Amino acid sequence: MINKKEIIIIFILIIIAFIRFFFFIPEPPLYTKAIDMMVEVEGVVDDIPDVRLYNQQIILKPTDQKINILLIVSNDIEISYGDKIKVKGILKEPDNFLTESGKEFNYKRYLANQDIYFIIKNPEIEIISKGNANYLKLILFKIRSSFSKNINKVISAPESSLSNGLILGERGGFDSETKQEFIRTGTIHIVALSGYNITIVSEGVMKVFSLIFSQTLSIIFGLIVIILFIIMSGASATAIRAGIMATIMLFGRMTGRIYDAGRALVITALLMITYDPRVVLNISFQLSFLATFGVLFITPKVISWVYFLPIRFKIREITATTIAATMSVLPLLMYSTGVLSLVSLPANILILPLIPPTMLFSFLTGLLGYISPFLTLPFAYVSHLLLFYMLSVIHFFASLPFASLNITNFPIIITLFLYVILIYWVFKKDNK
Repeated sequence: MINKKEIIIIFILIIIAFIRFFFFIPEPPLYTKAIDMMVEVEGVVDDIPDVRLYNQQIILKPTDQKINILLIVSNDIEISYGDKIKVKGILKEPDNFLTESGKEFNYKRYLANQDIYFIIKNPEIEIISKGNANYLKLILFKIRSSFSKNINKVISAPESSLSNGLILGERGGFDSETKQEFIRTGTIHIVALSGYNITIVSEGVMKVFSLIFSQTLSIIFGLIVIILFIIMSGASATAIRAGIMATIMLFGRMTGRIYDAGRALVITALLMITYDPRVVLNISFQLSFLATFGVLFITPKVISWVYFLPIRFKIREITATTIAATMSVLPLLMYSTGVLSLVSLPANILILPLIPPTMLFSFLTGLLGYISPFLTLPFAYVSHLLLFYMLSVIHFFASLPFASLNITNFPIIITLFLYVILIYWVFKKDNK
């Protein structure tokens, strides 16, 4: 039960969230008068470039401004995080667009949540200087870039793209057809650096450090590694949510307190909303929160549905958690994407058990690449086989004529009604 102290803390956090939203969230500058005009802007590259198949997207923070501009440039241009550059091009506002399912994607709001209000495509770029940014992030992003290159040297595409997606959350290396296959099979979460991936990393780090250090030291080092890993991966809403929950769990271990995952989920959501209330509109945050809710509270109710499955290799557990997570995110997915995957359950059951070993061998491939590409070959070969299998499963299920249904107009009222029913079913008392 929630006590009075917790109610007071929740109330204070909500008040802080309102204050931040109305007084500290950046507003777009007076650049609106220059829309569709040639402009010249000077600023610093504020994040690691998002390299796609045909171009790269760069976030530019103009000098003395609190907003960002999205630059879409050719892959031939070499730009890094922290570069101070001068940009010349046509200033545009982002436009919403229709997805392949016929659903409108609110691209303008998606970018505004990142303080991005304008776009410049194919600008002229002049690099003024390098290294004008946070030193820690600069080092971590360089490690991420070199690590990704080590993998790309010995694992061919699209397997290398999936490997980078599993470890670093990168999705830019896939073509549009492959991305749609992930969506149709309900497996896009495996390359979104979800809580599942963060959990694998945190548990692996803890096991390694526990072999050398005491429990307290291994927890402290584990916390440091998790925080650095989240920063290096780009600090998405999903990764931050998983990182905060993992941090709460490790602090609980260190202080000898019982870890209540449900309470940790609520605390995490409140902290993230307090820091930036706009995260509520972030679809990644919404799906991550709901999926975790499903795993924590729905899994115990559906585990009896799959009692006939073997416990070995965690087949029963994976099936139950997959069903639970699917049930919790399904209404939101139908409302936001307009896609109902009918093969999500079997596809995830065949893929999820192989994610931990795939991440392990991919990690060793990238790590040993700093020493010698020759040393990476055995690990790269195993990684390639596992990655090829996962992509083959996704391609097979996506090619089925009944893989998914397009629901372009799924009302928000029905979405909310389904969640009311789901919450009632989860928390109602069992009379038996």
